[in-house]
Amino acid sequence: MKLSLNLTISAIFCIFFSTQLCASKILCLHGGGGNASSLEYQQGMQDLIATLPDCEFIFASSPIAGGVWYNDPPGGGKEPTNDPNWTETSVNYLNSFIEANGPFDAILGYSQGVPMSLVYLATGSYNFDNVLLFNGYLPTTHMGLISVIDANSPYTQSALIFIAQNDTYFYQIGLEVKSKFANYTELISTGAGHALPTQSDANFQSVVNFLANINSPGSDTGDGTGDSSGNLQSFRLNIFQGDDLNNLEIIDTRIIETSSQSQFFKAELIPE
Repeated sequence: MKLSLNLTISAIFCIFFSTQLCASKILCLHGGGGNASSLEYQQGMQDLIATLPDCEFIFASSPIAGGVWYNDPPGGGKEPTNDPNWTETSVNYLNSFIEANGPFDAILGYSQGVPMSLVYLATGSYNFDNVLLFNGYLPTTHMGLISVIDANSPYTQSALIFIAQNDTYFYQIGLEVKSKFANYTELISTGAGHALPTQSDANFQSVVNFLANINSPGSDTGDGTGDSSGNLQSFRLNIFQGDDLNNLEIIDTRIIETSSQSQFFKAELIPE
């Protein structure tokens, strides 16, 4: 007797969604006025952590009072600063933090963590190949920092940029971030606000795929179009055995990689 089971990749994805692989280490920079915990415990971040248990997210906290990566211009921002070293304290802190906690495969910035990431990519001592930027903007009230960013543009890192139409004060200025990258995927949410996308957001799986494919061949989007259909996706297939569905034990596990969402897998149980 032979028992056969045919599953499409979409079915496997539904079953093993919570164990999609990511053998990467991500440095995460919070928003202005926040800290490591404020970003770590955002619902969208918690959803990413739960979905990618093999991916290690490391959260840094700003060394500057008030939880900002750099201070506003004096006088409430009416006169832009011109100092290209305006973020020097945070850059030096991140150099030391990375040395102590790295190496890292990607840097992730949220809100003010986005311009801080851009400045660090241009001036820091550690080279990142991948960057994820959420709800961010360019530091247009700091002309010295803009000059640093422009001098390094277009950035060559593979970038994922997320913005949200309901992010009232940041959506329009967030549209400019992609202009600094040669290789990017831009995601625009119609439901999120000033926060990372949660698991219910239509863009959430694209973020998961980007992280899961960081170390996979062909993970770069290449032309800035956001088309990642050629990327490999990795899934962990667990095989269980037991007397009934409520009493199962895992007996084998393996990794499946595929670049096709219409591919079929066939599992057979053959008595010997």
